[in-house]
Amino acid sequence: MAFIDLSRNPNAQGTEENDLINDTPNDNRRILGFGGNDRINGYGGNDELFGNTGEDSLNGGLGNDSLYGGRDNDALDGQEDNDLLFGNLGADVLVGNAGNDRIFGGRDSDVLSGLVGADFISGDLGFDVLIGGFGNDTLVLRDETVTDSFDYLRDFIPGEDKIALGGGLSFADLDILTVGAARIDRAVLRSQFAPWGSNLSDVSNESLVLRVRSTNRVLGILNHRPTNTISATFTLTPNSLGAIDFISI
Repeated sequence: MAFIDLSRNPNAQGTEENDLINDTPNDNRRILGFGGNDRINGYGGNDELFGNTGEDSLNGGLGNDSLYGGRDNDALDGQEDNDLLFGNLGADVLVGNAGNDRIFGGRDSDVLSGLVGADFISGDLGFDVLIGGFGNDTLVLRDETVTDSFDYLRDFIPGEDKIALGGGLSFADLDILTVGAARIDRAVLRSQFAPWGSNLSDVSNESLVLRVRSTNRVLGILNHRPTNTISATFTLTPNSLGAIDFISI
């Protein structure tokens, strides 16, 4: 593994090997990992971190950072402040952490978690797992006619979070029913979300299905209980959701 210390060489970038790249505090930098499985630590400042090829780990640290995974299966952690995370290709894990973050999965099946703050979370293409966490989050659902996929919203609280509908859809276009009523096989559901099937262990026949009424296409599955401990006793039913919980984008 190549160790690159930007305090000694401020203009250095990654190599085609597996790199460990440490930024210096309070500098705004654009850091490229290039090839290999890299670990890039932004520390302070408003940084742009690019993993490119390889299975990379990008950590923003302090500052309003932009993290781009690139190809392959990457792990992105915005850490502090208001960050932009984009997984791009591969089965990525994206965590906003603290701050009001914007998180986009890109292609393939990803896990996206806002943790703390008012986050905007969009899985984009693939069977994605969206976890809002604490704060007033916006979770995006789209009618993915090209990939025939949908997303799992693992943490949603009516009156606190919003579901953003893309493609001209609105609340009036939806049917909301339970997994049991929709006759969805949970074993098949977990296999569709590979490699993240274990994240669907809490899907039950009481979990909710959001479906386009005119086509019966599934947009998303909602866990019937929020995952954060404060709201763990709250149970979602089809009548729990109303037009106030949705926006169109």
